[in-house]
Amino acid sequence: MKHFRSNIFNPISPTEVDFLADHVLSFDAEKIHAITPFANFSGAWEDYREHIILPGLIDLHVHLSQYRIRGMYEPALLPWLKEHVFPEEMRSSDPDYARGLSQDFYRALLKRGTTFSVIYTAPFRQAADIAFEVARELGIRAKIGMTMMDMNSPEGILHSTDYALKHSIELFEKWDSPNLGYIFSPRFAPTCSETLMRETGKYAAEHKAFIQTHLSENIEETRWVKQLFGQETYTEVYADYGILGPRTILGHAIHLADTELDLLAQSGSNIAHCPDSNFYLKSGEYPLKRMEDKGIAFALGSDVGAGTTLNMLYHAKQMNFRQSELPVLPAQMLYSITLGSARILELQDRIGSLNANKDADFVLLKPPQGFEIGMHTLSQVCFLSEDFEVSKIFVQGQDRTVEG
Repeated sequence: MKHFRSNIFNPISPTEVDFLADHVLSFDAEKIHAITPFANFSGAWEDYREHIILPGLIDLHVHLSQYRIRGMYEPALLPWLKEHVFPEEMRSSDPDYARGLSQDFYRALLKRGTTFSVIYTAPFRQAADIAFEVARELGIRAKIGMTMMDMNSPEGILHSTDYALKHSIELFEKWDSPNLGYIFSPRFAPTCSETLMRETGKYAAEHKAFIQTHLSENIEETRWVKQLFGQETYTEVYADYGILGPRTILGHAIHLADTELDLLAQSGSNIAHCPDSNFYLKSGEYPLKRMEDKGIAFALGSDVGAGTTLNMLYHAKQMNFRQSELPVLPAQMLYSITLGSARILELQDRIGSLNANKDADFVLLKPPQGFEIGMHTLSQVCFLSEDFEVSKIFVQGQDRTVEG
């Protein structure tokens, strides 16, 4: 058993966070046992009073296969995919490249304090298996999916419908544990046939599986979808083919009519909001207030590689910055990278906040020299995350700190 004396920020809701100054976090090799005011604690303890402790951060939408093309710019989504993403993803057909990339990506996640991620890999079965294997070796927790695409894609990463479905189902059956699970990952409607989407939606519903895809990220993309499928809206395409549901995570969801918001709310679908990526590709502003008014659950994703960093606290800042008028307060910023994501993943009983009997996933951050620690520190860590050193990171009570 370990006992860390420190200062804890514990998310409760989008509007509420507990600040536990000078408390002792007691944990073993897997679980949190207690959080105790130091005045009531007896026994030995380790001194982290010059730190703050946050729950392990959660990235709800990230592309492992794009980690090395961060910062390679094009002015919009579709040319960016053509010029940079698709050629880079082809490289992951090489097992050695896929393994080295996975190792670099996961170490970078840990350095940034992320303990759980929802990941797209390149559209190759072997690359997905390698991503799982390396995650297991490094103690990473994630839902991982092989990107599925069976039309409108370059030669080399275009696969048959049978390939995409067969290997996704096999991966789902193979990787099914509390720490590493499979998520079906049709890239987006333009690269997925009616058959691929329908069969994916049917299988996921029958087996209570998660699905992730992209929705209405870019104006040109939405026009293309309407031309391809003859529907009035993009969201109707996913509704018709069984993609929507309470275990569906839709990336972006920017350009939506009110009828589409109604479909999302009625289906219980969830959104991965990616503000940095939206700004990078000039995709548009996320309709945060409209989402809240409809009761649609959302949390934050880095969307690396269009996102420029794996630092989820940075993306929390961008959540505020990318609203022209609506202020986003620190409590909501923290919730959207911790407990909010955990609830979408149906893991709120295990991760996302720090409570007795939950998994010991947490990160210790050291403020800059001269900063006094108090309730105000939550605002500072959200807006000045680059100035806060990640001193340690624990995943299920195991020290996963990456040096250097």
